[in-house]
Amino acid sequence: MPDNIVTLDPQAEAFAPTYTVAPGCLISGTPNERGVTQFTSEDGTVKAGVWTCDTYRERCPSYPCDELFVVIEGSVTLTEEGRDPRSYGPGDAFVVRRGTVFEFEATGPFRKFYMTYEPELARVDR
Repeated sequence: MPDNIVTLDPQAEAFAPTYTVAPGCLISGTPNERGVTQFTSEDGTVKAGVWTCDTYRERCPSYPCDELFVVIEGSVTLTEEGRDPRSYGPGDAFVVRRGTVFEFEATGPFRKFYMTYEPELARVDR
């Protein structure tokens, strides 16, 4: 029987490269991004875990999912098209909607808990 309460471990041992920053979107820095997914919903549409990176800046032309961020360490500044920059640090939580166009600037080491929702990942073999 699966554990119905999943604790997300910010110091997880199993971090692996994630390669989520597309080279064409990188503005500056070296992301050196790593993460671990610690929960996946039965239908595959919701994932949660921990992600970390070094200092870098990128342009996100269309964010691929709805994502809840909870900053653990470091800071991040998001600048949505036509809006003032918003900065977040340890303990702050925010959501980025799927399709959002913005610049993401992490001052690292940056680490976050995340939860994503991607409806197109729904498993059809249920």
